[in-house]
Amino acid sequence: MSANTVSVLGLGAMGSAVAARLRETGHATTVWNRTAAKSEPHVQAGAQAAATVAEAVRASDTVIVVLLDHASVREHLDQVAADLKGRTVVNLVTTTPNQARETAAWAAEHGIAYVDGAIMAVPAMIGGPAARLLYSGDRPAFDAVRPVLETLGAAEYTGEDPGLASLKDMALLSAMDLMFLGYVQAIAMMRTVGVPAADTAKETEAWLAAMLPSGRHLAAIVDGGTYDTGGQSVDFDRFGIRSLIAASREQGVRADLLEPHQKLLEELAATGHGDSDWPRVIERLTIH
Repeated sequence: MSANTVSVLGLGAMGSAVAARLRETGHATTVWNRTAAKSEPHVQAGAQAAATVAEAVRASDTVIVVLLDHASVREHLDQVAADLKGRTVVNLVTTTPNQARETAAWAAEHGIAYVDGAIMAVPAMIGGPAARLLYSGDRPAFDAVRPVLETLGAAEYTGEDPGLASLKDMALLSAMDLMFLGYVQAIAMMRTVGVPAADTAKETEAWLAAMLPSGRHLAAIVDGGTYDTGGQSVDFDRFGIRSLIAASREQGVRADLLEPHQKLLEELAATGHGDSDWPRVIERLTIH
């Protein structure tokens, strides 16, 4: 069996993009999907369709999983554990770090080389210069299939802990989610005086672009661990956030997205850290 043989399980938007890219870059590609009709466009373009998961697994040395969620991964892989022995599974399904570790442990028990992945891209980006994919777990397995993975986008190995790729993915997505919630808050406030969302989004983009380098200064404060650089303090920031909340409410806009920040700052002030640098809020985020 050639190292260029790859099977793709799951043909949703992302799975279809992955399968198409593999086929276009010269890999003998086998596809499987619960709804068989989704395989037809791939077959017409030169891929092979498998009638079952087991058939798809047996067709290739590398199996790339792009199913719906962790439960569907285990549902379909558990039944073909014997067929997967000696093969490499690359799981590109979005999972939590502990779910990735759970699947890696299962794979090790069954003699399956396992690489967990996280896709930092949308389907249209696959194979393009902006596509970034994170991987963790079995390093020799990753190195062996890296030429295949690099056809999908930049392949970044994050470490041997199988949960690291997922953790980084979730952390970066959390930052993105909170950033876009900020867009929504700003748009909601300005809409109350008739400013179009597009105008506020444009101004927000320019403002955030100017402020983003400050994130590295914030990180330096956290890594320093003392929170006594004399920068913006907890007390200063909590009064500032109160003003943001008050301004929202004056305009008839709920401040639910801002209130968690205020809560963390008030907790720090109540425990005697009002003079600390405000990034000390990170210490309130750890669940003990």
